[in-house]
Amino acid sequence: MAVYDKVYELARELKDSPEYKEYQDAKQAIEQSESALQILKDYWQLQLSIQTAFLTGREPDEKTQENFQKTQEIINMHGPIQRFIHAERQILTMLTDIQRILTESLDLLDYT
Repeated sequence: MAVYDKVYELARELKDSPEYKEYQDAKQAIEQSESALQILKDYWQLQLSIQTAFLTGREPDEKTQENFQKTQEIINMHGPIQRFIHAERQILTMLTDIQRILTESLDLLDYT
């Protein structure tokens, strides 16, 4: 299975990338702070609630919107959380690019 060997090789390369190392460092910093981790979890939960509301054709309730805004303000002042979110976005961008490259190279159906 040469294809799977290449995938594992790619995974090793990704783990050695500066982006992944930054993500791991930022993640570790967040995990060492219960308050930072809780802020991040609250942010994700509120974000999910808002996205779910929009996807179901509803407006998010005012309280959820206010809580999300307050949480964003806290995150904007919290360096370690900002660092983590940025590092996470870098990794997700890299993975999205890899998926796009594979999809285009294999001439797969594009659902967008």
